[in-house]
Amino acid sequence: MSELVVNTLWIYGLAAAVSLLIAALIKLIVVLLGRVDRPAAVIAPPRARPAAAVEAGEARVVAAISAAVYACIGEHRIVHIEDAAHGAGWAAEGRAAHHSAHLPTYRHTPR
Repeated sequence: MSELVVNTLWIYGLAAAVSLLIAALIKLIVVLLGRVDRPAAVIAPPRARPAAAVEAGEARVVAAISAAVYACIGEHRIVHIEDAAHGAGWAAEGRAAHHSAHLPTYRHTPR
């Protein structure tokens, strides 16, 4: 083989070995830093509130909301309560209707 091919392969092999060595060194540093920065695995048990306090607090909130609604609109029946994000279908339907109103109409014109 010519000297140029030998030198090229030598440089290629040297670059591959140095790259492998640097990658291994970086991996070692990452592993060591991961062990040093790892917090102690202490899991505190959740603090439970007394059931009577939870039920009494929730009952008061529901009673206050019901009284406010009754004062505003009179006698009623709440059928369902959910987050406002679940009503996105109505908005999409409205957008579709609005956009379809702008479509061109193709009418047959007599000649």
